[in-house]
Amino acid sequence: MDIIRDGVIMAVYLFVIIVLYIFISGPFDDMMTGFEDVDMANSDAEIEYHSTFVRLVFDMMFAILFIGPVVWFIFRVFMREPDWSYR
Repeated sequence: MDIIRDGVIMAVYLFVIIVLYIFISGPFDDMMTGFEDVDMANSDAEIEYHSTFVRLVFDMMFAILFIGPVVWFIFRVFMREPDWSYR
């Protein structure tokens, strides 16, 4: 068990997830706004209703991707391994 290696892996993974969110969230938001404005009438209330949930799922997906390595790191640090020096 090497805590420094695990910490570096976690930091790199979190950096990749944050950069991915920064680059993907803008176009995703533009696409969802385009879906909301597709009808330009009063009948697009259902599209706006569902697009809110789609945005929520998108944000929750990245929150889970962000929390995953932190939980993995905590479990990895506090994991007990048998001491091989005693026979």
